[in-house]
This record gives sequence, structure tokens and C-alpha cells, in this order.
Amino acid sequence: MQIYPAVQAKIGRWHYYLARMSMLEISQNIGFAEDIHGATELSQAIQRGLKKSRSTSEIAQYLARHEDRFFSSIVVAALGGDPQWHSVSLEDDPQFNLLGRGRLTEAFGVLTFDGTEKYYALDGQHRLFAIKHLLSNETNYSPDPNFRDEEVSVLIVTPQQLEDEESFIVRYRRLFGHLNRYAKPMSDYDNIIMDEDDAIAIATRRLISDHPFFRSVTDSDFDHSRIYMEAGKNIKAGSNWLTTLEVFYKLNTRLLLSRERRNKGWGEGGETLKIYQRFRPSEEEIDLLADELTVYWDALIHTLPMLGKDGALMRDHTPPELRLEDKESQDCVLFWPIVQVLLVDLARELFDDAIHRLGDDSNLQLSLEQAKHAIAPLSNLNWDAHSVPWRHVLLVPANETEDKWRIAAGPDRKQRLVLMEKILRWQAGIVPLIDEETERLRQEWYGYLPATAVDEAELMWTQIKAGVIP
Repeated sequence: MQIYPAVQAKIGRWHYYLARMSMLEISQNIGFAEDIHGATELSQAIQRGLKKSRSTSEIAQYLARHEDRFFSSIVVAALGGDPQWHSVSLEDDPQFNLLGRGRLTEAFGVLTFDGTEKYYALDGQHRLFAIKHLLSNETNYSPDPNFRDEEVSVLIVTPQQLEDEESFIVRYRRLFGHLNRYAKPMSDYDNIIMDEDDAIAIATRRLISDHPFFRSVTDSDFDHSRIYMEAGKNIKAGSNWLTTLEVFYKLNTRLLLSRERRNKGWGEGGETLKIYQRFRPSEEEIDLLADELTVYWDALIHTLPMLGKDGALMRDHTPPELRLEDKESQDCVLFWPIVQVLLVDLARELFDDAIHRLGDDSNLQLSLEQAKHAIAPLSNLNWDAHSVPWRHVLLVPANETEDKWRIAAGPDRKQRLVLMEKILRWQAGIVPLIDEETERLRQEWYGYLPATAVDEAELMWTQIKAGVIP
């Protein structure tokens, strides 16, 4: 006989029990739908397909490595057998008199099974799969020696009296759909705000709290003039922010993605970025990442001082000749999130080239002066959206009269960004081009010009070539 302390509850038509089971009990007693029904027909299927690689890698690694590991309840269906509920009333105990009467009747008790029941995970099958394989040593990870005795809450649902199995399966399938359809994962924004394991998220928050350029001008970290502290990646015209929190996190990730980390991995273990973000490194390592980002951003802010201007004045798509004379606005592409990503990628290449020139020390970090010198070519590039190379490629007319412009959208936007990256890398001296390569680039650029711009094409290309650093 199997005996579990439990709490009885009810919602809708479901009577269920909240029990406590050890990892070993879970591993030994709970199975999968395929174990119970074999190759079922589609109408009988009660479980989605297991992504076994995810269970034996991501989840198993989390359980084995994380000291603060935690799981929500596993929902289990019990079929067959003779489960019995034995209530234990607390209302007659004098120490509970002050709590009132009614709610303590039959809420607490013991759940017994005769051993012939069959259990399967209705929700939590990937966690179950990882637990089973960890305890049977079928993964690459070794759990804590006491892992088998650690406990997880299990929600057990059983058939109603006189309910046949076919009707029961239909209800279970519906319950599984409800559990997954209405479960909403945390957003990227919430992850950046809340994650205490992702070192890049932690370093990003530190910049926002501590860096003189990014930190709030008030006592609230959510009241910023530079970083939009709400969910979303886009910024509307007229907004004063430089970028959004989600984009800022992405920029920091790309700034830290050095050539060394791309080749040898992250942290002491040389892990992939995806794995590295799941496990909090030492405080010293987090401090080093935050310091590294501080150097990069200090260099960028020094090299491109327009980053410090009011975003509300830096996203004016109105052509310069049509702007009001007393309006000090401009259209600086550095205030567009898509170009900010392009900017930090260029900066990262220049930082890597500088590190390579300084020596082969894999632990070498640039000083602020070295970082400034490395990205100095970026100050010579033209960041005005209404000038080449941006005009007609990423900034395009919104109407035939060309009195209104907009950022390019549509299916070819990615190709336009790739073209801009080629031109900027050439202009910044990252990738010198021979004459044949320059001509191919010119032809690619020329393909995006509208008929109205053909007459000035040669002049514009001359201006692009003039922007190339010798």
C-alpha cells in the first residue's frame, strides 16, 4: 500500500489531492501515457510528445547544478486501483479553535493507493523524464547525493465515482489543454527584470542602476530618460528614450560576445551562451562583466556624443528642408533599435581587432583609452538618416511626393540591413575592398535606388566612397 499525506480540494468538476512525494517515489511510481496505453489512437492520446533531448539536457542540468532548484507541482492522473481518502479533522484540536470552524473539516488527510493504480504525468512529463534519468544515471550530470529524497508537490486527479474510463480520458485531455493553453511564459522583459542567474541580465540592471549615463534621475529605477522601462522593443517617434530595456539587454549581450567567447565559450567551463545564462556565476565574474560593459559604453558615449541627446529630437523623419527653422531636430539612425544592434556589432569587431593587435592573451581586457582608440573610426561615419548611405536604403519615402519618410519595412528589410553592414564595415576600415568588390557593392546599393534618385546616384556613391577611412 502507498500512503501519502495530502490536502483535498475542489475546482469546477475536479476533486483533486495535493500530495508530497520524493524524487525517488516520483521516479518509481509515475509513468507516461505511452507506458500505460501503448500506441494509442489519436482520439485516445492524452499527452503531447516528449522532447527527450530537452529533458536530459536542459532540465537535468538545472536539477543537477542549481542549488536553488524548484519546480511547480506535477499534475498526475491516477487510473484504476482503489484510491482512498482518509480525512483528519483539526477542528477538535483546542489549538485550532481560534481559526474558526468549517474549512478544516476533511481538508487534511491521508491518501492511500492499493498499488494497482497506474499514474501518468498529465502536466510535467519533461520534468518527470529528467528526474527518472538523473536517478538512473542516464545523463551527463550528477545530482546532489540527497536528490532522491528531495520532495515535490504532486496534484493527483482521480475519476469520479461511476465515471467510465473513456469519459475520464476526454476530461483529462481537456484538462491538459487548459493547463497549457492558458499558461503564459515570462516575457523577455520580465526575465531581464527578474532573472538572478543570467549574468548579462544582472550586469544590465547594474548599468541601469549605477552608470552615470544610464541610471535614473529619480529614486526609481523604472523612471528613466534613456532606457524605456516597459515591455517592447520599438520606440515611437517623439519619445525621449535612447532605447528599450529589451534592446539594451540585446546590445549588452552582443558587446560581450567577443571573438574569444565565440571560439572558446563563456565562463570558466567554456559553456555555450544559452547554458551560461542559466547558471549564476561567481560574484567576481559578474563584477568583471559589468566592468567590461562599462568600458565599452563609456567608449561609445565618448566616441558618439550624440547618444546623449534627447531622443524626442533625434527621430524626426521629416526631410531637413521641410523642418521648422526653430526646431533643433534631426533623424539620427543611432536612435533606431535596428541600427543600435548594427552599431554594437561594428564596435565588437573593432574591439576584437584591437585585442588581437595587442597580443594573444585570452584574458586581455581593453582599458578605456584602448577602447576609445579602437572604435574611433565610428566617429567618422555619417549617422544622419537623410544622408548616404542610409537614404533610400533604410530610410525610404512614405509617399510619392517624398515629403514624408519612414524606416524601411517589408520582406527585404533584412537584406537592406545586410547591405548597410557591408558599407559601414568598409567605411570603418574593418573590411577593405578591392576595386572589383567595390563595384559589386555599388551595384547592390544601386539596386535599391528609386527612379527619382537615379540622376544623383553618382554623386551619392562618390559621397559614400569619400566616407571610407584610408
